[in-house]
Amino acid sequence: MQSNFITLMADSFAGLTLKDLDDQIVDRAKIAILDAIAVAYAGHKTDTARIVCDIFSEFPAAKNSATVWFKGLSSNYIFAAVSNCALVHNMIHDDMNESSRGHAGNLIVPSVLAIAEAYDRPGDEVVPAIVVGYEAMGRVAKPAVAHSVGRGFRGTSTYGPFGVAAAASKILKLNAVETANAIAGAASFSLGLLEPFNTGSMEWRFQNSVVIMGGMMAALTAKNGARSAATALEGDGGFISAFCGNEVKDEVVSAWMAESKTLGKEYDISKTYFKPYSTCGYNQIGCNIALNVIKKHSLTADMLKEIIVKVSPDNKAYPGVDFNGPFATPDLALLSKPFMLGAAVVTRDLQIDTYQSRLNDPEILKVAKMVRLESDLKMTPLDTEIRFITKDGQVFAGDLRQANLEAFINNRGLAVQKFHSLAGGSIDSQTIDEIAEMVFNIEDLKTVSDLTAKLKRL
Repeated sequence: MQSNFITLMADSFAGLTLKDLDDQIVDRAKIAILDAIAVAYAGHKTDTARIVCDIFSEFPAAKNSATVWFKGLSSNYIFAAVSNCALVHNMIHDDMNESSRGHAGNLIVPSVLAIAEAYDRPGDEVVPAIVVGYEAMGRVAKPAVAHSVGRGFRGTSTYGPFGVAAAASKILKLNAVETANAIAGAASFSLGLLEPFNTGSMEWRFQNSVVIMGGMMAALTAKNGARSAATALEGDGGFISAFCGNEVKDEVVSAWMAESKTLGKEYDISKTYFKPYSTCGYNQIGCNIALNVIKKHSLTADMLKEIIVKVSPDNKAYPGVDFNGPFATPDLALLSKPFMLGAAVVTRDLQIDTYQSRLNDPEILKVAKMVRLESDLKMTPLDTEIRFITKDGQVFAGDLRQANLEAFINNRGLAVQKFHSLAGGSIDSQTIDEIAEMVFNIEDLKTVSDLTAKLKRL
């Protein structure tokens, strides 16, 4: 018998069908799929994609193969999911989840589509698997993530194995007991340090690929009869002790049990948001606020003396967020608020090509050096206040009241628009719209291979 929280989740997940989900949740899952495909296309020619695909192209599948998107390759479905995960996540333009302070889409979507393709599953089985993947990752993370991040563990890779294990269990048709064993087993595959963001190294780009392997291993071993520790989460040598600390065990377990009352009524995928900018989730709202203030007052680098940014202590302390250059690698810039603000002032935007063509633009660096971060205990992790101070003493300020929060609400129009923006120079508009139409009607596909075949080479 697993811990009660895991059992309750597994019971809820095992019987879930598409008909049990309301239209809004179904729509969120479909948008998550399209968003993952869009950002994967943007990342499929990067060094990260080359490194991962070169490794796993050496393992062609005799059976149970799946597509490596946009590469013209097929591989064993686990390796295909690993490769596609790297494509989705490598510029941090994928979706962000409030509960886990991380990115679920790069893990859940490639895993579900790869298994569904390999096992010839119909499209109507995809959405429930996507939903339970987000659900497991978010629900385990919500009361625990602040503690684990504070100890240096990355939210996405620490809680991702739970999501992958649950999603894989669903698409593999595991029963409730097997699903519970899979979710409990996933606790042994949690991983991922935040230190790479302090140094600008590349390990973070591959952490989530290993998460997929661990989550799938948890599901596949459970499918074949493996039993996992009943106290995997709350035991003396369990997840909370290892990643959060024994001192918060009672607090976290109590929160899990309280949250379990909403299982089957509320879904964590509704707390997942669309990313309009290619930067860390902690920077998204700040970038939106900054752009609105900059454009309203026509601010330029030459006008500015200082930029003061006030955020929560968690936000300010997150590795890489306070780094103001120089930026030897894109990895040093992707989480940096100073780089984000420099790009916002100089380019009036922040997209993937900024890191490729203007990483050490003198004007961006000049603005980055003006940025000073402050923390406020009263602020939530995503709250941001920005003051632009000019050389002649004027102050132009912005906070959540100046943010266009609609830009972060997932809807079909924004998802399609993002796909066109990221791929429009290489994929014709008709093909983009055809892919979007297949995703938005995925329940009508007799086999998921109809969609993945479209993604094999574009």
